[in-house]
Amino acid sequence: MPRFPKLPLAALAVALAGGFWAATEARSPDFESFAKSLAGGVDSRLAGKKASEETMEVFSSKDHAAKKYVRNPRLWCADLVPQLTGCAVWKPPIEYVGERYGGVMITSRHILFCKHAHPAWDGGWMKVQPQVIRFVKADNKVVDMKLVANVDSPKADLCVGLLDDDVPEGIHVAPLMPDMTPEQRGNLFTLHVPDLSISQAGKRANGKSNEAMIYVGHANEASSPLRRPWGYEVYHGDSGTPRFYLTPKGLGLHQLTGAGDVSGNINHIKELIAACDAGAVERGVLKKPTGKLPKILNLQIPAK
Repeated sequence: MPRFPKLPLAALAVALAGGFWAATEARSPDFESFAKSLAGGVDSRLAGKKASEETMEVFSSKDHAAKKYVRNPRLWCADLVPQLTGCAVWKPPIEYVGERYGGVMITSRHILFCKHAHPAWDGGWMKVQPQVIRFVKADNKVVDMKLVANVDSPKADLCVGLLDDDVPEGIHVAPLMPDMTPEQRGNLFTLHVPDLSISQAGKRANGKSNEAMIYVGHANEASSPLRRPWGYEVYHGDSGTPRFYLTPKGLGLHQLTGAGDVSGNINHIKELIAACDAGAVERGVLKKPTGKLPKILNLQIPAK
């Protein structure tokens, strides 16, 4: 079995916050208004709903072996499902991740994982063929792609993987939040701005296993009474699952659970994409570099 570490809660808290809550400045009215707009994207969808498995589970039913999935129409953010279709729901057999350990598309060919938890963490594609990465469209149609190359970051807990082709229409490529300073990210944290987070694995309190949940995360322990019931404990196996801010321009990827900041590593992610392509060309699984870059959400963020 892979030796994926179980993150201590203290370390996990640092990873989720990006480690910058102490680095905050006085906030301008414009920044506070911006933070309220992000929070409103969550709160407006929670209003009038009751937190339960029925409103938090991603799928009403799923059968990985039969490749049959039914998305949950009562999900608290069901209107956002088309923007969540680029989140992988299945990876190679359980000894190499299975349903656990998330991944999210950041270009039409590239998927982002945690370095410490992903399908090819030990060169797994040489042992398990094919390296299938599965997605489910909003209409429940299944899309299986193949992971053909990857590169681990030398300085961050991130990994970029290359698929054998562009994902088809109906599989959403997640735009990244614009690069923010530590002060901006810290201010969002201290303002308890919630995000939309995904939990994919682990034994639940009710004994259910591997039930994908979409919950309200990021500083939830100090959040409003409205949001608190929608929080969910992060489990071993959630590493790499995406965390999005709900912006007026749509979902913006800002972190991976267990790895921390994504939006503050935009240039490095571009470097990883180029390195992944170069490695694929060297291995003969790609004729030439794709030249693809991650999309950055078109969003103005106040200085402070």
